[in-house]
Order: sequence, then structure tokens, then C-alpha cells
Amino acid sequence: MNPLSEEDVDEMIEALELEPGAHVLDLGCGKAEILLRIVERYPDVRATGLDNSPAVLAEARRQAEARVSESKVALLEQDVREYAPEPGAFDLVVSTGGVAFRGGVGGTLAVLSGYVAPGGKLLFGEGYWREEPTAEYLVALGAARDELKDYEGTIGAAVETGLDLKRAVTTSVEDWDAYEDAWARNGERYADKHDGEEGVAELREWIANGRARYRELGGRDALGFGLFLFERS
Repeated sequence: MNPLSEEDVDEMIEALELEPGAHVLDLGCGKAEILLRIVERYPDVRATGLDNSPAVLAEARRQAEARVSESKVALLEQDVREYAPEPGAFDLVVSTGGVAFRGGVGGTLAVLSGYVAPGGKLLFGEGYWREEPTAEYLVALGAARDELKDYEGTIGAAVETGLDLKRAVTTSVEDWDAYEDAWARNGERYADKHDGEEGVAELREWIANGRARYRELGGRDALGFGLFLFERS
């Protein structure tokens, strides 16, 4: 789940221009929505999705069974930070689920680029600083300033690892508003349905803190999200 519009995601998938037989890896695939869209658009690719949540993967497998040929997609329970494929093993690597390696965005891009074959592509979704974050916002977010970069800094970090930018789309403030409101409403509906159960009070507090972090502590202005398509030179 991320704040990009469906139109932006589909535009980027169209730009992938994958060849038949291409091998695709999605790290932190979640419910595999982007991976399944890729396979629907390019039915002759081989696709592997990794995630460490059994419950989320179960939903991903249900979606895959309903939408694509079972032989085209392998969905595996795996801690992506412990995954060690052969260098350059994939024609496309997808990372849009907040996968992070040591060294922040720069360190993460360095690891991911190593998985991409020469001439292959990286579809990378990540937050970036649109404005300098306040100290209060960083504390509430539980993040350090240098975990992310600004927009140009994100592209520059990719270039340093041998990747060239081919295309990028970014979220609008309206996209962010819709995303933040949606996850909060979903959580509140769950809390109302399970009122009084263990953990629900903590869930309500977490939702309230998230709303305040976004609306009151500067998140709406400071944080952007981009989907970047890079090609390995």
C-alpha cells in the first residue's frame, strides 16, 4: 500500500517494456498488487515475490490464483534483508514496500542495484523530503533525517550505484491526503468492530498519533513519495 494513484502505477508498468522470459523480483511484495499488475501486462515473464508476513502472503496467493497463471508467480515467505541472490540475477527488481537496508536510501539502492542485470531495471518506490522535516516530526515518525534524501538526492544516490533514471512519478498532496485518510478510517472501522478487545486501545492511540503526525507536526508538507524507474548501465 502506498499513496500513488493507480494511473501513475499503470503508467510506470507500461514503461517497463519487459521482454518475454524476463525474470522479475518484488522485494516486500505485500499483497503483490504491483507484481500481479506487471504479470497481467507482461504475461510471458517469470515473477517472484518475497514478504515476511504469512497472512499478507496468503492474501497475495489468493489474488494470484484469481488473476494470473499459477506457474508465472512464486510468492515466498522470506526476510528480504537476508535474501542473497546471485549478482545481476533479475531483469527487473521492484521495491515499493519500504524495504530498507543499512545506510538509508543510498545503502538500499546499492544493494538493490546489485540484484539487477546489466541493462535491467529497478522500479523503486520511496519517500523523500519535500521540505526539511522538523525535529518534532522526526521523533513522532521514529526516523532519522538521513534515512531519506530529497528528490534530487534520491536520484543522485541511484546514479552513484550505476543506475540511470528513465522515468519518475510523485504523489500530489491530494494523493497523500487520500492515503492518510484511508488507512486511518480502515483502522478506526476495525477498532469500532472490535471495541474492548485486547490491543484495540493501543490501535486507536496509534491512529491518533498518525493523524497528528501528518496534520499537526509537518508530515503533510515535509514528506513526499516517488516511484522511480532506473536502468542499470
